[in-house]
Amino acid sequence: MTTFLTVLVATVAYLGYRLQSLSVGGAITAFVVGVGILISFGYEGLLVLAIFFVSSTLLGRVPTRKFKREHEVRTVGQVFANGGVATLAALSSLLFVDDELAMILFISAFAAANSDTWATEGGRRWGGRPYHLRKRGRASIGRSGAITVVGTLFSFVGSALIALSGSILMLDGEWALLMTLAGFTGALADTLIGAFIQEERKCIHCQSMTEEKRHCGSKTKISRGVLGIDNNIVNTVSTMVAPLLSLFIFLLV
Repeated sequence: MTTFLTVLVATVAYLGYRLQSLSVGGAITAFVVGVGILISFGYEGLLVLAIFFVSSTLLGRVPTRKFKREHEVRTVGQVFANGGVATLAALSSLLFVDDELAMILFISAFAAANSDTWATEGGRRWGGRPYHLRKRGRASIGRSGAITVVGTLFSFVGSALIALSGSILMLDGEWALLMTLAGFTGALADTLIGAFIQEERKCIHCQSMTEEKRHCGSKTKISRGVLGIDNNIVNTVSTMVAPLLSLFIFLLV
């Protein structure tokens, strides 16, 4: 079974590269993430990963007229930002962390990743113009640090989906509420960091604000925020906040 699942993980990573959804480094990182989870938690852990990947991908493919979705090739940094912390939490079960605690940390990290993705995709499609926390006013759709009521609801549901699924698959239905709240908190942390700390760039051609280092074929200039704190860093921190919160509460009870 392990050999079959390892081949399956490798096949999925390769197809992601061939379909230009993953860069070479992104595909290798995705393979490492999948194998790390498989070694630690078997097929149950891979199912949690699959639920995250499939649900967020399908939601991101829902048609909309509000914005044009550009084809994105995910890099090493983007793959790690979503699954790196969860993989490290899973591998900790092989070292010294109690299996139950490692599972809670693992699920919480993916709950945060899914919560953030669902908030973004749901809010952009059905949330209207978001409210920017730092500017205290309306912002453009998709801008970091901005929220909508609809996006916030999607965020909670996205966290709950992973928490409930992981709880049923790996923890006999326990700790679901804790992991849901932890994942949701991680996504909220992502929004706060995005509003006040994350670097924001400006295109020198169209003058639009962006997170990308290149826009309209040229390099962008940093407009505000801390240099180097990009979206990948923020997403990684988000997936760290959730398991740390779960760890704190787990130790208390």
